[in-house]
Amino acid sequence: MKRLFHACFIFLILICAQSVRTQEKSEPQRPRYRMELVWIEDGDDDKPEYVFVISPLGFKTVEGLKNYITLLPAGAILEWSPGCRRRGNEPLLSSTEELEDFKRFCEEHSVEFILHPSG
Repeated sequence: MKRLFHACFIFLILICAQSVRTQEKSEPQRPRYRMELVWIEDGDDDKPEYVFVISPLGFKTVEGLKNYITLLPAGAILEWSPGCRRRGNEPLLSSTEELEDFKRFCEEHSVEFILHPSG
């Protein structure tokens, strides 16, 4: 009787494990986008220019970037690894308020913003 109980218990565990694997496989992958901030080398040295790039698109302003984010599907993931090297006056990176506003904006549009700080 004990062996039968153990066999049934193991059988149930295996069925549960298989069910979890099946659910994991059936969940659709969320769209993932990678953002970069590119410095324009041939610009004015006194006023550096930057472009946000989410391949293959580039955005000169945070507003342009936000307009694009409104078009992303709900549940999308936007990742950014800006690195630790700074030139100064980079959009979003030079202002804590601006970065927090951007994070809120993404959240309001059901986009998960993931910042990978470097250092």
